[in-house]
Amino acid sequence: MADSPARSRKVKKIVRLEARARRLLTRYERALSRATRAKAQAHALLDQASLLEFTLTGTQLGELRRMRGESPPHATPPPTSET
Repeated sequence: MADSPARSRKVKKIVRLEARARRLLTRYERALSRATRAKAQAHALLDQASLLEFTLTGTQLGELRRMRGESPPHATPPPTSET
């Protein structure tokens, strides 16, 4: 009979741990769902930007590259280090 209270505490602890685990899994699944939606939205926006990029003229492409930092505003040759 002495084991009965000990087992009862253990059983209660197991039930509490399982309940906490279920709450954490629920929170994780909700966060994962939100993150998946955000990722899909980001990819949709990148697709839109890509489609727009194909419609740009040469001048606009140059401007876009400068805005992205892909090329310097005034392309000058790098200094040579002749000794």
